[in-house]
Amino acid sequence: MPIMNPRLLFLFPITVCALTNLVYAQKGPKKPVSADAIYSGGNILTMVGDEPHYAEALAVKNGRILMVGTKSDAQRSQGPATKVIDLGGKTLLPGFIDAHGHIVDYTLRGNSPDLSPPPVSDVSSIEQLVAKMKPYVAANPPAAGKIAFGLGYDDSLLAERRHPTRADLDRISQEIPILVTHVSGHIVAVNSKAMELAKITKSTPDPMGGLIQKDTQTGEPNGVFEEQAGQIFVPLLAVPSTDARVQSLDELMRWYASFGITTAEDAISSPQNIAILLQKRKQADRPLIDIVSYPMWAIFNDVLSGKKKLDIDYTPPNFDGCAHWDASDLPKTRGGADIDRSTREKVGVYVNGIKFAGIKITGDGAPVGKTAYLTKPYLNPPHGQPADYRGYPTLPQEDLDKWFDAAYQNHIQIVMHCNGDAAADMMIAAVRKAVTQYGKKDLRPVMIHSQFIRHDQVETMKELGIIPSFFTSHTFYWGDWHLNETVGRERAFGMSPMNYAHSLGMKFTNAADSPIVPPSILDLVWTAVNRVSRSGVVVGPDERVSPYVALKSVTDYAAFQHFEERSKGTLEAGKMADLVMLEKNPLTVDPMTIKDIKVIETIKGGKSIYKATSR
Repeated sequence: MPIMNPRLLFLFPITVCALTNLVYAQKGPKKPVSADAIYSGGNILTMVGDEPHYAEALAVKNGRILMVGTKSDAQRSQGPATKVIDLGGKTLLPGFIDAHGHIVDYTLRGNSPDLSPPPVSDVSSIEQLVAKMKPYVAANPPAAGKIAFGLGYDDSLLAERRHPTRADLDRISQEIPILVTHVSGHIVAVNSKAMELAKITKSTPDPMGGLIQKDTQTGEPNGVFEEQAGQIFVPLLAVPSTDARVQSLDELMRWYASFGITTAEDAISSPQNIAILLQKRKQADRPLIDIVSYPMWAIFNDVLSGKKKLDIDYTPPNFDGCAHWDASDLPKTRGGADIDRSTREKVGVYVNGIKFAGIKITGDGAPVGKTAYLTKPYLNPPHGQPADYRGYPTLPQEDLDKWFDAAYQNHIQIVMHCNGDAAADMMIAAVRKAVTQYGKKDLRPVMIHSQFIRHDQVETMKELGIIPSFFTSHTFYWGDWHLNETVGRERAFGMSPMNYAHSLGMKFTNAADSPIVPPSILDLVWTAVNRVSRSGVVVGPDERVSPYVALKSVTDYAAFQHFEERSKGTLEAGKMADLVMLEKNPLTVDPMTIKDIKVIETIKGGKSIYKATSR
């Protein structure tokens, strides 16, 4: 039986909206529909079209936008129970959409120390890292066989300008296993006890798509594990219980709402993250905000077909720990991995505010950690690497081709992490091969991060229908590091080429990759507009975009990326009443102050889910 295109999943709600509007129209002026709420008296920025468009008023009914237009038109739907909200000069926008992030990963943190540098936290040296971890580990020793951990150190901003080693972490404890994660999430450092627990020795080989750093003198592991090499420690971490994580997710959704976010993402959802989402989905109360999940491929069938129970201990077949898995043993249909019909039918369908939208693949590492896969060498290679070091992919082209073959055969969206231009070449080749085999379909493959992609690649992405999802926060957090340490001026100035994509008429998104950096949408807009580094350098002035274009990437275009452009992303009649009220208008303030604009209120489905406290 032919498989329904993902776009058709939206026909049902559209039909309902159309019929509802028809009923309203048939009632005529004698029996107008009474709105639940009417907003006016401010800047109602609809985000419809290529240029800014404002409306005088917006009315809400039953969680959806009833009308957008003049104040007099809105007053016709005002009834005795209608709540009339005077914006008082504030700005109303569509609710912000997190186009790429890992909201459920935040629940793993528990009370583990935040080892990030300012302005996120306060760790600026290995000495400070050791000093912060030592009392925590002493007060919170993990259970036997588990590892205590801290999160988010940044070697680019540590005084020592290097990763902590096993020797550094042994100063915290030689009896308790300890792990600290790099800010990118792609590198970990462990102490000797953790290596002993994981049975890591001098003879342990590097896994595919990973590297165990070695002491250049002795050849012994120095405690730093890159990419897939670090995944051996994941099952050993002392993470909170499932119940605690579910409760934490409720708190996190409230926090996300404080940034104006009404739809969040959990990308490359692990089996444990899926267990959290499934438990949350079964609860009677609808989640505060929508969550769009992209499970890792190896558990895709199990998640949606219901064949296996996913819990905290579930491990998928052919799975080595995180983002890379072996495709060679999976069932094949016409050259691709097999996907159940029942699985396909559930893709893109919200159940109690949670949707499994497709799959996520990780193609390479992180440029800040020098593990992104580039076509030209790094400016300064990392520890123990030759001058021509270019990073490396996390999976071979042959495996990648199989995933895209299966996706195009079965009408499934793939989002793929590509920081380096060599990784981008791999994704482009896989998409081109699938398009040649199955034709160009509206599957909207997404190139996550698209950090160091070239202009010729952007042009090819437009041709193939690949959506770039940028990460312009890099210009502030690591712009100086990229200029002086990783890639140099030319490539740093060209990273996240948003303006070039805009000049080609492409739809693109922008995302914070949280928890890599906090999920502040206005910070993202600020970085896209200004591209100013920590030291004040404008990193790539030609790639700056206008505030309106930057806002499109987190509203209209982000809804399109998730196949939700008919229900979210702009303020239009019939769409969900997902709204954010801002203290000031991002289009009219000094661009350098956009990040300082306060979120006053966030509304999800017509209901207020966050209100700022008065200053």
